[in-house]
Amino acid sequence: MSLRILHFSDVHLPAPPGAFRTPEILHPKRLLALLNFLLRRGSKYADALQKLHGLRDFLVREPVDYILYTGDTLNFGLKREFMDAAPRLAGILALARRGALAVPGNHDLYTGASPVHHRQHFTPRPSGDLPEAATPTGYPLVRWLGEEAVAIAVNSSRPRFAFWDSSGRVPDLELDALARLLDRPEIAVRRHVFVMTHYPFDDHGFFHGLRNSRQLLALLQNRDNLVLLHGHNHQPYARRIPGTSLRLYCAGSLSKAGAESFWLFDLLGDSLHPRRGAWRNARFILQDDPAP
Repeated sequence: MSLRILHFSDVHLPAPPGAFRTPEILHPKRLLALLNFLLRRGSKYADALQKLHGLRDFLVREPVDYILYTGDTLNFGLKREFMDAAPRLAGILALARRGALAVPGNHDLYTGASPVHHRQHFTPRPSGDLPEAATPTGYPLVRWLGEEAVAIAVNSSRPRFAFWDSSGRVPDLELDALARLLDRPEIAVRRHVFVMTHYPFDDHGFFHGLRNSRQLLALLQNRDNLVLLHGHNHQPYARRIPGTSLRLYCAGSLSKAGAESFWLFDLLGDSLHPRRGAWRNARFILQDDPAP
């Protein structure tokens, strides 16, 4: 039986009118980020809503069984952003014929108050097909993908006070739970196990990457059925991690001008056929050349 799975990330929807008329914007990190957004960053994502609509149109033309989303729907983690973006994202995820799974990005959990908004608007209740596997953080989340595959999501994003610190970390509780999940017989026998989080698995940069990436990769290596999915870096790529059999796919950003992308995976038995989506002539298409 074949499956189609779409992975996208980093939409960065524009803030709705009135989003900045709140004391939340006075947080030092947000003030500096807003200045950067107005002077430089914002122009790259000015058409993010159009690109999200483009993804919706693509999914109508090219239906998929499952959607896997690795976060950064927002820019500042403001309440009005959540209120406006949550139904838009939910509408996209609902287009998957059989289910979806999502994790937050660092711009979603931007400051200390953002996780409360995220739980209220994006994850009001535990989700996943193995709720007993989740730790007190709410993760890992598991989604069965037919009979031969499964997706497991861990949350590497958390609020950081300093504006220069956009690093992530997977909590130790989630790492231990992930190891137990990967050893469960009903998961270990699956031909494709997608492990997903926002931050790159192999980037241990202290202020921008995943601080405990070495610990995470040590847990994952020597498992031949894993496919690693992430966002955060706004350029798409696919590669194998040196010294391992791990395949890694960065979805890049759905909406960054000139680099719009996603991954589409066609699964048939042991075969995994990835193709990259690209924005051409105001619509998303699939590139002809397969990924490595």
